[in-house]
Amino acid sequence: MKPISPAQHHRRYPAPQPMVNIHDGAVPIRSERMIHAFADKPGKVFLLYGERAIFQLSLQMAAHAMVHGNPIAVVDGCNRFDVHALSRFARTRKIDPNKFLSHIFISRGFTCYQMEQAIAHKLPAFLATIHSNTALVFGLLDTFYDEQASLREVRQILQRLLGSFQEMKSKGVSLLLVCLERTVAPKERNQLFTTLKNGVDRVYKLDTNERGSLQLYLESQQPVNEQIKGALNYGTNRTNLHQPDRCGTGKLVKVPPRTA
Repeated sequence: MKPISPAQHHRRYPAPQPMVNIHDGAVPIRSERMIHAFADKPGKVFLLYGERAIFQLSLQMAAHAMVHGNPIAVVDGCNRFDVHALSRFARTRKIDPNKFLSHIFISRGFTCYQMEQAIAHKLPAFLATIHSNTALVFGLLDTFYDEQASLREVRQILQRLLGSFQEMKSKGVSLLLVCLERTVAPKERNQLFTTLKNGVDRVYKLDTNERGSLQLYLESQQPVNEQIKGALNYGTNRTNLHQPDRCGTGKLVKVPPRTA
């Protein structure tokens, strides 16, 4: 039998993953498994939350799709999109950054009303225009924590968006929702995150393991709550009743190269 080096042994037999409390329902996995699960078949809604590195991980996922010429749409509600990271990715792989960045489009939302307009009303048609079935949403709930919008109103918007996610999913669109783990005041608004987690297909969490390094966990994999199916018409406050300056344009634009 041919001897192998310690380095080869480590690659062939990686160290076991840290154990977690079985009652937590969290299973440690490698990021490649999440990437493959997201890219495997169209039509899914995943949530990735936890440490700040979630945004870099999600951009890596987008970059790998863009390498194969697949366009990506991003709706950013927390100003976490990093065009420089994508440019560096392209240059390290000897890809023209200008051409590479032509495959990604971004819309920024600064209020919960703008986020709803961009996602529910602009995104499906835009994805069809660029012949894409993949979208990332950064910081969906960040704008929902603004107390200028009542809790009742943001709950209704979130329910309508969950309905929009399921409608897009039924048409073969895959959505990755990326959120930081936060605790906000008043505490009632923290229920929004629980509602979001219950309305997606899979929940992944990037957390610190027992060794102090980042570890990705599959926290839950569950069928979507049946009540979400009718959520598009949930509540009495429809988006066309909002003030025009709240809605914004929701326009998605091509990302200029080397632009912050």
